[in-house]
Amino acid sequence: MNDELRKIIKKRGIHPISYTKKGKVYIIKEKKHSFVIKLNTNNYDIYKYLLSRDFLYFPENFSYKNSNYDIYEYIPDIKEEYEQKLEDLIIIISKLHSKTSYRREIDLDDIKSIYEDTKSKIEKIRQYYVRLNDSIDKELFLSPVNYLLARNISLIYYALDLSNKYIDEWYKHIIKEKGLRVALLHNNISIDHLIIDDKKYLISWDYAYFNNPIYDIENLYRKYYYYLELQDVLQIYEKNNKLYNLEYKLLFALLLIPKIIDTSSNSLLDIEKTNTEILYLNKVITFLKNNKEISEK
Repeated sequence: MNDELRKIIKKRGIHPISYTKKGKVYIIKEKKHSFVIKLNTNNYDIYKYLLSRDFLYFPENFSYKNSNYDIYEYIPDIKEEYEQKLEDLIIIISKLHSKTSYRREIDLDDIKSIYEDTKSKIEKIRQYYVRLNDSIDKELFLSPVNYLLARNISLIYYALDLSNKYIDEWYKHIIKEKGLRVALLHNNISIDHLIIDDKKYLISWDYAYFNNPIYDIENLYRKYYYYLELQDVLQIYEKNNKLYNLEYKLLFALLLIPKIIDTSSNSLLDIEKTNTEILYLNKVITFLKNNKEISEK
């Protein structure tokens, strides 16, 4: 522990009885309290902003402005059922967006950039699968993973076509809007970043920034789709923060973009990766087919 950390501990009146280094952070224990110290990532202003918006789901912060380190209360995590904790995470994210959202004047250059980047990504992935499919068609005896891809290539193309449709519809209408909703995004969503004790605490705000709320939703669902239905995610989320029609269109456009499945020399791993992506796309497409009132807004 360096001299600056020792000065911070002394200045805060902390009387350590033990130090534990865990990854990039120090956990400092007193007789009755514990603290976490980590390199500063400009969270001081984020915490002040969250307090000003009456969002209180984070540990008490004891940092100093312009310090090289963050210091905040250490919260021991109580074990909770995985699915229940995921639901709590959705609720906290929806409250974060609700508390911090505001309307911002549309920057047409930014809108055009989102549109063109998304279209470019869709086309790049389409061409990847076209080339892969052409290569598979030339094989006399298909490997298990190529057989799996050949059987599901139409699903991948369908997802790309739908994504293209939604991003076109989004762009057609968004350029006519005067304002765009933005909110503070956590941008580092993980079930490990939700700590539950006497109340719920969201930690790891290092990458927080302002943007469209749907990016946090997309990241959450892509990471935890195996345990969650998209319909449940949206229903839980919208109890605190209703999505607009155009936000839905951008969300669906992004969710429908398949990952590029890189094959390797490990056949079992390749099959697992392919099955995972097929399951994910099937769940998103099934939701859209079963929820016309949302998907066709």
